[in-house]
Amino acid sequence: MENKNKIIQGDALIVLKTLPEESVDCVITSPPYYALRDYGIAGQIGLEKTCEEYIWHLVEIFDEVSRVLKKTGTC
Repeated sequence: MENKNKIIQGDALIVLKTLPEESVDCVITSPPYYALRDYGIAGQIGLEKTCEEYIWHLVEIFDEVSRVLKKTGTC
């Protein structure tokens, strides 16, 4: 039996958009807090100019999480 378990790393929004609907069993994440740390990565979440922009980015990502997560999945 082939093991299909994978850990996928990358830009959350970009990676999620490549995945088929209802194809993920588990999503583990720890989004960065707003304006707390600079990880030195261009476009990182948490360094947006406004809190509203930060929330919008999180909503955009979790919309994709919802799309790819199986009905029996866990986030």
